[in-house]
Amino acid sequence: MNILAISTTTHAKKSTSRAFLSYALQELKALGHEIRYINANDLHIVDNLSCYADGKFNCASFDAGQYRCWAHKLSAENPKAYGGVDEMPVIYEGIAWADAVLFSTSVRWGSHSALLQKIIERLNTLENRKSVYGEQNPLDGKKCGVIVSGHNAHAQQVSSHLLEMFSWIGFETSVDSRFVWQKTSNLKSEVGDDLSNRQDQSDSVYAREYLLSEDAVSQMNAFISSLTL
Repeated sequence: MNILAISTTTHAKKSTSRAFLSYALQELKALGHEIRYINANDLHIVDNLSCYADGKFNCASFDAGQYRCWAHKLSAENPKAYGGVDEMPVIYEGIAWADAVLFSTSVRWGSHSALLQKIIERLNTLENRKSVYGEQNPLDGKKCGVIVSGHNAHAQQVSSHLLEMFSWIGFETSVDSRFVWQKTSNLKSEVGDDLSNRQDQSDSVYAREYLLSEDAVSQMNAFISSLTL
């Protein structure tokens, strides 16, 4: 299988979601699957332009260039107005190549990363080809999995929301299409005198320890099976 992995954390060094994604990719590569990796934080992704709000046929319009995406076309024509040329085609082309797509994200204030949300909104041009234009959805037949990690708030809920949303736009998902880790259920663990997230006890240390646990092995095996079987 061709498997695309997209990291959407903005943490440059000790990202737990990236650590779990790397581990999953090692396992998938060992099984003989082809891997492509994208660090979305390295890309210039233009904000969603809410094209659908200007009329449903405006999203995925044939007039919007090769990728049927106004954000990309307009940024290519006028980079200065958009902070540079949009690089979302790296993700569009990766998804076209892939049989399965993995998204990894940290939990930010009870939700997924803003970067992942930006990508999700830009995928509207793919879903709209079926729902509005009556074409085949480019995501049909492609499996999707999510890796979600967080310090203390709603990681499981975030993963459930993401799987539901990705199924809405056309990916194939299942209850096992997730790998979730949350360090603590104590919502106050980062305030007051609690030092559980100090530098010498960073979450990345706990995450590596978790990967050795029976629960992590079972969860990872189910996750990989959901993508490859």
